[in-house]
Amino acid sequence: MKKKQEETQNQDEVETLEEEIQELEKEDKQEENNYLDDLKRVQAEFENYMKRVEKERMLIADYGKRDLLLKLLNVVDEFDVAISSMKQSEDKEEILKGVEMLSKHLGKMLESEHVRKIEALGKRIDPYCHEVVAQIEGQDGMVVEEVKKGYMFKDKLLRASIVKVGGKI
Repeated sequence: MKKKQEETQNQDEVETLEEEIQELEKEDKQEENNYLDDLKRVQAEFENYMKRVEKERMLIADYGKRDLLLKLLNVVDEFDVAISSMKQSEDKEEILKGVEMLSKHLGKMLESEHVRKIEALGKRIDPYCHEVVAQIEGQDGMVVEEVKKGYMFKDKLLRASIVKVGGKI
């Protein structure tokens, strides 16, 4: 009888422990779901943040382009006036002066945007900022002729100078 009573008591304890295990598993599952929901929410917030940052970056870039385009439109207007004047003028000197003024104005506008010409003529060849298209008679390794000007934007290469260098032919 005592044995039966002990078996019943043990069985009750086992059932109690099983119920506790089920309750703990339920709590674990609920906690896991809570963490998963939090993770999904953080992920969605991060994705929204990234979209917002990209949109702001595009707006800033467009605003910068807008300022440059307005400056270029002023140069275009000056070219229109120059072309109109050229049609009416026969004086080549006057036309040349007008075109030189436009070139200077455009150069100043580029300088204001931190764009500067690369000085190449008479300089030693620099593969970082010179693109050699031909080797002609002249001092070895020196830029003898500049085919197309190169430009720097701040401290970065915007376009390499297209050059011809001296050397043995």
